Amino acid sequence: MTDVTVATLAQMVGGRLIGDGSRRILGLGDLRTAGPERIGFVRDARYHAAAKATRAGALLAGSELTTSASQIVVDDVNVAYAKIALHFHPIPRATVHSIHPTAVVDPGAELESPVVIGPRAVVGRCRIGAGTIVMAGAVVGDGSVIGRDGLLHPNVTIYHSVQMGQRVVLHANAVIGADGFGYAQEGKTWLKVPQLGIAVLDDDVEIGAGTAVDRGALGSTRIGARTKIDNLCHIAHNCVIGSDVVMAAGCMVAGSTTIGDRCWLAGQVGISGHLTIGADVRVGGGTVILKDILEPGDYMGHPVLEKRRFLRLLRVLRGLVPGRGEGD
Repeated sequence: MTDVTVATLAQMVGGRLIGDGSRRILGLGDLRTAGPERIGFVRDARYHAAAKATRAGALLAGSELTTSASQIVVDDVNVAYAKIALHFHPIPRATVHSIHPTAVVDPGAELESPVVIGPRAVVGRCRIGAGTIVMAGAVVGDGSVIGRDGLLHPNVTIYHSVQMGQRVVLHANAVIGADGFGYAQEGKTWLKVPQLGIAVLDDDVEIGAGTAVDRGALGSTRIGARTKIDNLCHIAHNCVIGSDVVMAAGCMVAGSTTIGDRCWLAGQVGISGHLTIGADVRVGGGTVILKDILEPGDYMGHPVLEKRRFLRLLRVLRGLVPGRGEGD
């Protein structure tokens, strides 16, 4: 972690500097506990009192505050915070080629130096780009391709023939390319339908811990560039998830569904199979989607409705309960 001046950080995020720009900053800190070599952040008015009393050397804020700390005033505190946090805590990249003695690496594996292969990792006959780190216990199957500067956290499992772009991050216990849920019923028994497709993750995708992305039945399951999927989600076979999608924890997407670019899915959204969700759709937590949503906008509920209609419906339902008002 390298120290920088407040002025340098202000330039980094395009912010307006107030106060002493020569102060040295070693990293981030909480407003209540940070010392003079840390920078804190103030997202809204609830934290103005803490900002006034803080011992932090600098603050990120959306407007000028009353405080002894130097200030960097920005249009979007969240974005500026992310940039500064990444400066002090960059995503790890391999800089020295290293294979742990307990790792198992197929002689046919193509490892573009430098890569790091951690303890007890298993690497099949695959291709891994320079800068990638494969942490302890992770598995990369035969025929898979991992781009440059990837990061596989402990116990990630990548099945065979998975294709991953550059700078893909997979958190612990994520599973990419497992068989989709494909079975045919013969009488009272189920016959497995082999899943013969692949899974594709484009550049800058990040997949949370315990999330599963199934391979296609014949074609591809695809996650678009820069999409971020939280922990404990499931993307079923043949799904196509667009670019710049964000999906919070517990979301489940059934097979052959397409989700357009820039969609937002809050926690525990369930989407039925063979549906189309258009671009720029934002879905509230716990929503169940059983039909196509083609128009951009905000949606929520079960069954799903436009958010404004759903909230009006809730108000009406509350009014039907004796003794309850709209504010209850």
